[in-house]
Amino acid sequence: MRKRTRKTVVKAKAPRSPRPLRDRLEEAEQTLLAIRTGEVDAIVVGGPQGDRVFTLTGADHDYRILMDEMSEGVATLAENGIVSYCNLRFASIVGLPAERVVGASIHRIVPGEARDRLAALLKAGLLAVSRAEFQLRHESGAQAQVLLSVSKIQMEGKITLCVIATDVTEEKRREAAVAAERAQRDGALRASEERYRRIVETAVEGIWLVDATGRTTFANRALSEMLGYAPDELQGRLLLDFMDAESERAARRFLARRRRYSEMREFGFRAKSGRQLWAMLSMSPIEAPDGSDGGAVVMVSDVSERRKLQAQLLLADRMSSLGTLSAGVAHEINNPLAYVIASLDLLAARFPELAARLPADQATFVDQQLKRAREGTGRVRGIVRDLKSFSRADEETVTATDLRKSLDTSLTLVWNEIKHRARLVKDYDALPAVRANEARLGQVFINLFVNAAQAMPEGDVERNELRVTGRTDALGNAVVEIRDTGCGIAPEHLDRIFEPFFTTKPIGEGTGLGLAISHGIVTSLGGTLSVQSEPGKGTLFRVVLPTARPEVAAQPNPRPLPRPKRRGRILVIDDEKDLTDVTSDGLSGLHDVMTTQDARQALEWIASGDRFDLILCDMMMPLMTGMEFYTRLYALLPQQATRVVFMTGGAFTPRAREFLARLPNLRLEKPFDVDHILAMVSAHLDGWSHASTSAAPAQALGS
Repeated sequence: MRKRTRKTVVKAKAPRSPRPLRDRLEEAEQTLLAIRTGEVDAIVVGGPQGDRVFTLTGADHDYRILMDEMSEGVATLAENGIVSYCNLRFASIVGLPAERVVGASIHRIVPGEARDRLAALLKAGLLAVSRAEFQLRHESGAQAQVLLSVSKIQMEGKITLCVIATDVTEEKRREAAVAAERAQRDGALRASEERYRRIVETAVEGIWLVDATGRTTFANRALSEMLGYAPDELQGRLLLDFMDAESERAARRFLARRRRYSEMREFGFRAKSGRQLWAMLSMSPIEAPDGSDGGAVVMVSDVSERRKLQAQLLLADRMSSLGTLSAGVAHEINNPLAYVIASLDLLAARFPELAARLPADQATFVDQQLKRAREGTGRVRGIVRDLKSFSRADEETVTATDLRKSLDTSLTLVWNEIKHRARLVKDYDALPAVRANEARLGQVFINLFVNAAQAMPEGDVERNELRVTGRTDALGNAVVEIRDTGCGIAPEHLDRIFEPFFTTKPIGEGTGLGLAISHGIVTSLGGTLSVQSEPGKGTLFRVVLPTARPEVAAQPNPRPLPRPKRRGRILVIDDEKDLTDVTSDGLSGLHDVMTTQDARQALEWIASGDRFDLILCDMMMPLMTGMEFYTRLYALLPQQATRVVFMTGGAFTPRAREFLARLPNLRLEKPFDVDHILAMVSAHLDGWSHASTSAAPAQALGS
C-alpha cells in the first residue's frame, strides 16, 4: 500500500447570506478540481442536523480495494461517533448501504437497548482494545450476531477510533447446534445412566463391585438388604469381611482366578444381625484403561431358602428311609421274637408239670426266670409295635386314638434321651380318645419330649423334672401339657418358635423343623399347640385336641374265643424254621399241623390233593412271597385261597399294603402268642365266614 501524502477534507459551508453566483461557482470548481486530483478524501457538509461526512469514491484507490476485500468490517469514527469511513464488509455486516453508514452515528447500527453498552465499549476502546457482542437487526428483518472490537489509532496527529466488525452469526449457530447436540447426548447419557441405575438398584440379585484388592466400590440395594448393611457401611470394606471362616478361605481362591460368569460357587455370609445366609457368587473381571486389573463385578444370589428347602427335602427323604428301615427292622425282629414268645408260652403252659419234678428252690428259680423272660419279650414286643407305627407315619388314616397309649409309646421311644436328664412325672389317666393319626400324633409328642429333655442339662436328674399331664377342658377337648424345668426360651424367640428352620440350637444340632411340623400336624387335626416360657424357669407346651365321638371311640380288645370243638388241619408257611416249629408245637396238641419254609412246596402239596382248614402264610419270604403264593393258589384252587391267614411283621412296601387292603383274608401280626393263635384257629373252625366267592381275581390283586 502506498503511503498517503495528503489528508485533505473540504468542508462545505452552508450559505448564511446570498453570495454572488460567480463566487459560488468558483468555489465549486475548486472543490471539483481537488476531487479530481485526489487532493481530498471526503467532504464534510454542515447542516441543521450537524456535520455530515461524505467519503469520496476513488480516494486512495489501492488502500480502498484492500479494505473492501477484507472479511471483517472496518470503520473509523470521527468525533461524536460519526462514521468517517467504512468498507463494504462493514456495511454488509450491519445490513445498511455504505452511503448510509458513512456520516451517520455508529450508535445507529445497534438497537436502542444496546446503545449504552456500545457507548461504554467505545469509551473503553480509548484505553485498550475492547470487544463485545451485539445482536443486530437488519431492515430486512434478519438478525446477526456481531463481535465489535474497538481500538484507538493515530491519524495525522489525531486519535481516532477504529471499529472492526466480525459476523459471528454462523459460528454462534454452529456453537448452538453443537451445544444442543451435546445437551441431547448428555441427556441421553443421563437417561441411560438413570435407566441402568434403576435396573441395578431394583435388581433382585445383589451387585457387588470390588477393586483389585477386593474392597467394595459399589453395592446395590439388594445386596445392602441381603447383608443388612447400609451402602456406606459396605464402602471400602473387603468382600471377605462378610464371610464365615470356612467360606473365606475358598473365596480367596475363587476371587484370585478372576474368571467370568461361567464359574459359580456358594459361600456362607454373616449378616449384620448375625443371621447366617448362603449366596451364589458369579464374577466378571474389570479391565482398567491401561490393561491392568481393575477389580471385578460380583453377582450375588441369596440361595438360603433353596438350601433350607433342600435340607427339608433331605430330612423328608431321610425320615422316609428311616420309616422303611424301621419297618424292615421290625419285620426282622418279629420273626425270632414270635417263636421266642411262643416258646415261652409253651414252657409256661407246661411249667406246673415240670415244676413237680424239680426241687422247690429250683422250681422257684425257673419260674422267676420264666416270668422275667416273658416280661422282657413283652417290652421288646411293645418297642417293635412302636417302630411299626412309626414306619406307617405316611398313612394319613384318622381314627379314634388313645392319647394315653400314644403318650406312653412316645415316651418309650425317647426314654434314653430323658432318663439321663430328668425325672419323669406322668398324670394323664383321665384323657379321652381323640380323632387323629396315631403315628403322626406320636411324632408330635416325640418332638416335644426331645425338646424338653434337651432343654435340661445332663447329670442332674433329681433336680430336673419332665412333667406330662392330661385333662379335659370345659369344652370337652383333650389337653396335654408337657412341662420342663430347663433353660426356657427368650421372649424375642417365642413369636418365632413355630417358624420352619428357626432354631436356637448351635449349627449342626437342629434343623428347626420339629416344632414347625408338630404345629402343622396339631392344626390339621383341628387342635392348637401353644407355648409358655420364661428364661431360667422352664417351658410349657400345651396340646389341645378335639375328642373322638363316642360311637367311634376305641373299643376294648375282645376276649379270647374258646378252643375249637373239632380238630382241624393246619398248614404253616414261613421261611423261619424256628417259627414254624414253635407254631406247630403250640397247635399240634389240638390240630393236625404241616409246616414248610418254602411256599412253592405248599403249592405242590395242594396241587397233589392236600386240603387245609387254615393256611398260615408269612408275607415276606425270599423264594416266594405270600402275595405270589396267594395269587397262584387262587388261580389253582380259589376255595383254599380264602382260608389263607397272612402272618406279617410289618407290610412295609406300598405294594404289600395295597395287596392286603384289597383282600378280606384275616391277618396275624407278629409277634403273636400261642393263646392268640389258638383262639383264631378256634374261631375259624367253629364258624368263621368263608369268603371264597368275594375274593378278587388274581389279576386285580397286583400279581
